Amino acid sequence: MSAVPSTPSLLVDGRRIVLRENETILALARRSGIEIPTLCHVPGLAPEGGCRLCVVELGSGQLAAACHTQAQSGMEIRTSSDELRSLRRELLRWIAEAHPGTQDAASDSAFAELLAAHGLRGGLAAALGASRCAPRPGSAPEHPYLRFDAGKCITCRRCVQVCDGVQGAEVYGVLGRGSATQLAIGPRDAWSSSTCVSCGACVEACPTGAIADRDRPHGAHAAGDGAHATRSTCGYCGVGCQVDIATDGGRVQHIDAARDAEVNRGHLCAKGRYAHGWQRSSERLTTPLLREGDAFRAVSWDEALDFAARRLREIRNAHGGRALGVMTSSRSTNEAAYLLQRLFRAGLGSNHVDCCARVCHSSTALALSLATGTGAASACYDDLERARCLVVAGANPTEAHPVVGARIEQAARRGIPLIVIDPRRISLVDHAELHLAPRPGTNVALFGALAKLLLEEGLVDRAYLAERCEGLSELERFAEEFDLAEALRTCALDEATVRAAARRIGGGPALFVTGLGLSEVAQGVDGVLMLCTLAMLTGSIGRVGAGMLPLRGQNNVQGAADMGSMPDRVTGYQALDDEAMRARARELWGAEPPLEPGFTIPRMLEAARRRELRGLWIQGEDLAQSDPCEQEVLEALRSLELLIVQEMFLTDTAREAHLVLPAAGVLEQDGTFTNGERRIQRVRAAVPPPRGARADWEVAVELGLRLGLRGSHATPAAVMEEIARFAPALFGGVRTERLEGNGLHWPCPTPDHPGTPRVHQGGFLRGRGKLHAIPYLENAEHDVPGFPLTLITGRVLQHYNVGTMTRRTPQQVLVARDELELCAEDARALGLEDGDQVEIESRWGRTQAPARLSDRMRPGQLFLSFHFPETHANRVVGPVADPRSHCPQYKAVAVRLQKLPSAEPTSPR
Repeated sequence: MSAVPSTPSLLVDGRRIVLRENETILALARRSGIEIPTLCHVPGLAPEGGCRLCVVELGSGQLAAACHTQAQSGMEIRTSSDELRSLRRELLRWIAEAHPGTQDAASDSAFAELLAAHGLRGGLAAALGASRCAPRPGSAPEHPYLRFDAGKCITCRRCVQVCDGVQGAEVYGVLGRGSATQLAIGPRDAWSSSTCVSCGACVEACPTGAIADRDRPHGAHAAGDGAHATRSTCGYCGVGCQVDIATDGGRVQHIDAARDAEVNRGHLCAKGRYAHGWQRSSERLTTPLLREGDAFRAVSWDEALDFAARRLREIRNAHGGRALGVMTSSRSTNEAAYLLQRLFRAGLGSNHVDCCARVCHSSTALALSLATGTGAASACYDDLERARCLVVAGANPTEAHPVVGARIEQAARRGIPLIVIDPRRISLVDHAELHLAPRPGTNVALFGALAKLLLEEGLVDRAYLAERCEGLSELERFAEEFDLAEALRTCALDEATVRAAARRIGGGPALFVTGLGLSEVAQGVDGVLMLCTLAMLTGSIGRVGAGMLPLRGQNNVQGAADMGSMPDRVTGYQALDDEAMRARARELWGAEPPLEPGFTIPRMLEAARRRELRGLWIQGEDLAQSDPCEQEVLEALRSLELLIVQEMFLTDTAREAHLVLPAAGVLEQDGTFTNGERRIQRVRAAVPPPRGARADWEVAVELGLRLGLRGSHATPAAVMEEIARFAPALFGGVRTERLEGNGLHWPCPTPDHPGTPRVHQGGFLRGRGKLHAIPYLENAEHDVPGFPLTLITGRVLQHYNVGTMTRRTPQQVLVARDELELCAEDARALGLEDGDQVEIESRWGRTQAPARLSDRMRPGQLFLSFHFPETHANRVVGPVADPRSHCPQYKAVAVRLQKLPSAEPTSPR
């Protein structure tokens, strides 16, 4: 008799398998390549245990459901036998006979494949006929994406599981018993009255195609003949979800979440899954346009690039390189950003290089660099589930970063304490232990109060501070003199709530998830520095499940900055006077960048109005809609001798250009993006761009050749190889072929380096972490006579930035306009009702929007999104900005409201 192995193991179909801790029989079998059929089980979620198809036979002859039976050492399990096959066949027959509409399910649906595998498909179809039931009235037609066919629904509850356990929307329920059991969609059996966020997880989960969508009318498993899937990275927010893009005949058929992706773990939001219709919009630009008088003339690419090279060279020769500037696109690739900043620095002699991070994340990046030595996240997304405490400050991830938002919500549901710091009652507040709602623009006062309480109550990690940090004595003196009562009055918060937050944060390391509510205020840099101070006081930075995790807004805003799209740093955040960098520039670029730092975008626009900046290249950004002081932006653009815009559509900014170059979009070009956790991932062309549009990187190469710039880059991979050579400390080990699968986190300095998901684990990159003691400064938009309300601007879930892409998809049906949110108390005082047209006026300008009453807003505070150009949200945002980062204050603007006479709303463009 053979000895029992010392390592815990068991036998499955006669095969010995080593046991893992807390593993079900089903999980063990699947990782071992042993197939056990299931119908109700969703991998990664708690077992449902309803279908019983996964029944297996134990050594004792007992039958057990594999999905929720714990595997134990010494077990003998049989997954397939005549008895088991007969039992499963009868279960499937009963389900199919009880739900005859399933006979019309697509042949490659999960349920149809199970029927076929058990010899039931043909026989049942002949016996039952194609008896498809009609959709229940009201449950399907009203949604722009989703469809429900009640006749195919077997109430397996997979949709319930993913909606609750992944997205957290709780849309679905099961009503009735026995043969009367049916699926319910929201309280009124309609998506429109439910909490549905259109993520489509239910479609992928449904085994019969009962829940389908407009991209896959027969269900998630029915891809269609000829469909080809391309793995790529989503082109919306900075989460960086991996996607599988199914195409046929050069058209996108549908987009699925990559199930094996570490970033999104098989999940997507509505934009990532469904908002791809922009790619085939009839409004796409397909030929270069050259201005002649007040109109554009279509020209060839050769004429366009010859014109661009000639005019750039003429302006440089007449006025010097500092008369030219460039803004790279955070929607485009790393390779495109690198080449364009390279072209302006080495080819034209200008450091006037910037990107949209200037008007969103620049405060965060600068503060993180000053405090820790690197202007990026110290943590990674995996830390969300490993945190002891989550602090979400100035971010609304369930709307702006939905996949990360869903993970935060699920973490809170599992019991991880969540603190939300936000003026609005965002949806995460429903799952939070504490909600701190400071007055907009008072973050520095709040974080100073928390620092005082942490020190006062002894809730700091003294060993961590002694080993890793500097500035503690100065901070302690600051805390002793800090007026807690005054800070609480400034923030409009009570002491008990703030003290409770300090005690929760002070219990050990915490993960600080941040957003634009910290960055886009006058003390943006100071606020993030003070939050970093809280993180260091609690020993959080450089530890697993803790640290700083700023959520980046656009798909490649992190990468654009990494590539050198800033006026005082080149690729890899190297200083302009770094001699080693300058030597590499001579070798790889054939020229050194100028030593004098350039202008940020706000400074470039000021220089344009003074006629000092004469030429500007804008790659994929609509400054006329996205930047503050809209009229001054337009004045600056109209003052330029040369404005070149690369775009997919004729935006308000492009209409002011002298030359418009049609651009390929994210679905149409190769390269890489870098997400908010510093993960560099592949981007692949799934379909060709419209005839006449070109990838951004290709345009930069062509223009560089015309300007005599050294280097020949035949592919994005060749560009990435040069990036690795130019900035070896961060990217030396990055090669395109190494990014297969889940990519690499920088720093990745050598070809054998695995990447760095968490930085500062062995110590801060700047040597020692810097604690800061910064007082609150009065905000210029507070207590402004005649303007009693405070406006916050930002995103909503259904749209993305200025809406260039999402407004050309069915997202337009979900949300068709910008709306002004205000509380019922303010609405009553102003005599406003839902839908009333309101004039919003600040010291800087005025605009109009329909009112929407919202329980998310506190009295005296308003919220307005900026996705639609006809709203002109940034007409009311003024020049107040952070003095160091130059990031505008979008999150606190003094305004007043006036009800307008009823009028037909303007049709969205």
